[in-house]
This record gives sequence, structure tokens and C-alpha cells, in this order.
Amino acid sequence: MRIPFPERIPLNRVAIFAGVLFAFQRFQGTDLFFSVGCVAFILIAAFAFNTAGGLTRSSGAYVFFYSTLVVIVGLCYKAYLGEPADSNLLDPHTDILAYVGSITVMLTAVVVSRRFSRKTGLLQNLLKESVMYRASVGCMLFGVSGVFIIALLGEEGAKLNTAFTQLNQLIPLGIIIGVMYEIRRSHGRRSINLPTALFAAYCFFGWGLLSFSKQGMLLPLVCWALPVAAMRFKLSNIQMISSLFAVFIIFRYLVPYAQYGRNFIEDNQSFAQRIALSTRLLEHPEDTRQKYEDATMGVTGGYYNTPQGFWDRLQFISVDDGLINLTDQGHVFGLWPIKACFLNAIPHVIWPNKPDIRLGNNYMHEIIGEPLDEGDTTTGISFSATAEGYHWAKWVGIFVVAPLIWLLLFLVYDSLFGDIRTSPWGLLVLAQFAHTAPEGMLSGAIWAITFGVEAFVFCALFATFVAPLFAIAVLGPDRRKSPHPIPFRPAPAPRVPY
Repeated sequence: MRIPFPERIPLNRVAIFAGVLFAFQRFQGTDLFFSVGCVAFILIAAFAFNTAGGLTRSSGAYVFFYSTLVVIVGLCYKAYLGEPADSNLLDPHTDILAYVGSITVMLTAVVVSRRFSRKTGLLQNLLKESVMYRASVGCMLFGVSGVFIIALLGEEGAKLNTAFTQLNQLIPLGIIIGVMYEIRRSHGRRSINLPTALFAAYCFFGWGLLSFSKQGMLLPLVCWALPVAAMRFKLSNIQMISSLFAVFIIFRYLVPYAQYGRNFIEDNQSFAQRIALSTRLLEHPEDTRQKYEDATMGVTGGYYNTPQGFWDRLQFISVDDGLINLTDQGHVFGLWPIKACFLNAIPHVIWPNKPDIRLGNNYMHEIIGEPLDEGDTTTGISFSATAEGYHWAKWVGIFVVAPLIWLLLFLVYDSLFGDIRTSPWGLLVLAQFAHTAPEGMLSGAIWAITFGVEAFVFCALFATFVAPLFAIAVLGPDRRKSPHPIPFRPAPAPRVPY
């Protein structure tokens, strides 16, 4: 069995799906205007995804994660619960109009970017097969030890470490390279080698369990699944069952563990204390899960009638609704964040006193009606690009500002990475867009255009030219004759009609 990596979605099946959802919504009492808007959003999103090239292009990945995690998953789960899709919202008509307008101009940005972006990405074929193993080991080693090595430079090293910490995505990149290399080397028989397994375990336990980070726990699985899906690796029944079981354990037990465990983290907590805390919570995982659910039982104001745990995080309709409603009351934020976000790409080495701007924090204080205290960076939550664009300038933000930012984003990323299946940094972009597209806001898209490009280019150049040399300290010099590069040829995907 192969993990799906869709290049196209049959539009006739999308139309059937949208029609069924429409029928459920009308039966459950959803307003006709809102239901029609949902159908329009789903159809336009599918057309935009296909036009972009599906998950083979950065623009298609952005469209996919924006449309599914902002709107579609929430609508489907709402229908599953039997609740009207427009219930628990302050301004459902404006919400659905903003979403349909956003996905329409996103489609326009996709069409224009496909016309002008490069077909083959500038970084697409940078890494050769002959150095992939050493590049993988070097990236993971330096990802762990780079901070300590740079610190040996003294005061200048401290400054460089600030930039390196922000650029450092070398461990996930190294895992992706290692999986791609093993699949190619074994001709599709294996996907994991020893270094990749060791550093994946380090990431899961160090960045995940002991840090109470959902992202750290999911990262190794995602970095394995992306190249497995992109390269059409055929999973055995045991591998497929094990993967599904791992996903079940993470979402049922480890996500509540991470959320609940953060309440007990203290400043200057020792490593031994962190291990003791983690062990205590993991000894009885069902009890920890129940305590987390009890702690959130009184939470109200979400999209669903009752708290739904992790499902509350797989939609942005309710949080966007609060910001859109605030804007309609006359609280228009203005366009100054555009300039601030582009200037934020200037490194601290050049601009030491660069302000720390957290726009989500500002918006949340506006919604709850409390003044923003200096130094308060803890209240903010994430919104979608649609809500932020509307908050900046209402319909001008939706129909003028947002498409221009998305057009620039798609042009830059499609021209740099081309077919994202063919390079490890292309798959790293896919993983990043899973976060940036739904909850990065428009300011997150600007971050991706500026600092995000710096980070991905740094990782690509480091993996290609530096990491193989760094791996010599562990693997020794490579005395074997380098084989010729093996071009990327994924197994053909099944053809589907529109």
C-alpha cells in the first residue's frame, strides 16, 4: 500500500462530496446562504489545487493546507456532530463571503504564478545521489551540535547562534534526506537506516516527550511520511498498521500529555526533574488524558457546542469569526504590518534593537478588549490569512493585498523548488506550509517570502556543500567511487478523471 500524494483531485468527486455536505448542512438547519458558500469554497479550492499542480508544487501545498485546515475539516466535523455549520458564529455571512473571496483570489494568484514561475526550480537538482548519505548524517549531527560549536567563537559566536537557531532546520532535513537515500539505495525495499532512526528517536524524545511539544513528537513521523509518499514507497501491511497505530497513540494519548504537562513546567527545571515529570504522566496515559479533558471541559466559545480536544485545532472558522466581527465594528487595523513584516527580515546582527512584533497577540488583545502591556507575548493565538487580511483593510485586504502577497509567495517558492517531490528541501517546504498556510496569517506568508527563503536556502546549501564534509568526523573520508546520480522517478500515480 502507498500513502496518497495527490497531484490532482477529480472534480466530479469533489462536486459529489460538496453536494452531500450541502444536504447534511441543510438537514441540520444551516442557513442556505452559508451552505451555498461552503459548496463554492470547496469547488474553487479543488480547482485551485489542480491548477497549481497538486502537492507537487509549493503553491499547491499552500492551497491544500489552507483550504482543508482552515475551513473544510471544520465543516465536515461540524456535520458529523449534527450541528448547523453557521452556529456559534457572530458573523457567519461575512465569514463565508471572506473565505469564498479569499479562495477565488488565491486561484487567480495560482494561475498568474504558473504563467511566470520557472518550471524547474533553481534548487531542485542541487543534491547529488553520491553525497546524500553523508549529507544526511552531517545535517543531523550539526543540527544537534551546531549551537555548541558556534559558541566556541565567544562573543561573536553568541551573536551567530541567534541567527543559527532561527535558521536551523537541519535535523528534520537530515531525516528527510536519509529516508530518500535509503529508498533509492534499496530500490524501494527499505526506508530507514540506522542514523536516521537514531536521530528520529532523539527528536521524538528530546524535542517531543521531554519538551512537551506536539510538533517534536510528530516531526519524525512527518519527516518519514513525506518522502515515503512523494517517492511512492510501497508499505507492507505491518508498516501500514504500525504507522496508523503510532498516529492513534500520538493523538489519543501524547497530544493530551503534551498539553497537560506544560502546566507543570517550571523555570530552571533540571533534566532529571523533567524526566521524572514525564515518567509520572506517562505511567498512566489514560488518567493523564482524562485530567486534560477535565481541565478543558469548561472551555466555551469554540466552533462546536462542546470542546472537541484536538479537533478544535483543526479549524479556524471560530477564531477568524471573532476577528472579522471586531473589524466590522470599526476596528480596522491598517496596512502598517506589511512594512513591519518585510523589515523584520533584517537580522539582529544588523539591527540589534529590532522590535519583536507579535501580531496575533495584538489581535487577541483587541478582541478581549484589554490594553496590550509592554512585554506581554503570551496571549496571542493564530488566525488565518483571510481574517488578518480582512482586519487590515476589510475587502481591500481580501481582494487586493492578499492576492499580491500570495502571488509573490507562489512565484518565489515555485521558482526556487519546482517539483517539491524531487528534493529534500522541497519536502521540508511542504512540512512548513502545513503550519504556515492555515495559521501563519498573511504576515506568515511575508515571513515565508523573506526569512523563510533564507532558512531554506541556507539548509539546501549547507546540506549540499558543508554537511558531507562535517560527516567525515564520524564516517571518515569517502574512499568509494561515487556512483552516478540516480534521477528521481516516482512510481506512476493512478490516473483519475476530472
